[in-house]
Amino acid sequence: MVFSKNWETAMSKLIAKTWLNDDLYKRFLNNPAAILREAGLMIEEFVEVKVIQNLTGGSVLQMAGIEGSSIYEIPLPSKPNGLTDEQISTWVEGTGDMLPAGLQSS
Repeated sequence: MVFSKNWETAMSKLIAKTWLNDDLYKRFLNNPAAILREAGLMIEEFVEVKVIQNLTGGSVLQMAGIEGSSIYEIPLPSKPNGLTDEQISTWVEGTGDMLPAGLQSS
């Protein structure tokens, strides 16, 4: 499955929001599919979503079939040390001109 650039940007913003909101972070870990849907990112009901914490790689989704089911694994990196909450908020809210370096895809 291929994800659009808009989907990748929305996912990056959702991950950035989890860095700013501990409740959202915990909810994303415990029920990622519901949080994706709340964010407007459609995931089919038959897809299991797993979040893997503290990976250093980029925000890439992987899909694997197990006995006819689909699993999306979402890496959830730690908040980059070089970014302030203000920088992250500005980008998430769309008031910044560009993506901060710590949020850019590799």
